[in-house]
Amino acid sequence: MRNSTQILVSILGFNALSAIVGSIGLVTGALVLPAFLLWHTPFTSFIIPGLILGIVVGGSSLFAIFAVLVRTKLSLQISAGAGFIMIGWIIVETILIQGFSWLQGLYLLTGLAVSLLAILRLRTLVSVKPVSSSSLF
Repeated sequence: MRNSTQILVSILGFNALSAIVGSIGLVTGALVLPAFLLWHTPFTSFIIPGLILGIVVGGSSLFAIFAVLVRTKLSLQISAGAGFIMIGWIIVETILIQGFSWLQGLYLLTGLAVSLLAILRLRTLVSVKPVSSSSLF
């Protein structure tokens, strides 16, 4: 496995593990957060956000890891998608709770790192050959 692929899988693994553990904590109540964080959200408890965190954010990262490890043709696109899902999660969360913490900054960076790594790796795999006028006729 290439270094960039190892880094990609590692960051995806960190994101997946964090999201799934956080999800379990929110859904079971083991992770206790102050209720005022929900004041500007459509939620009355942390259960639905916890399920979204685990299924969508954690699940997309897990799916991307699987895609990379089995070397599917779309693994880099799936990985970039997982990164964009993390970025979207953090942006929406920040808007809804009307606050920002260092943890959100960390996960915003991991989402950006996953997306950029996947896109840059994809660009190196796709070679664009210039078309000469003689090859058109």
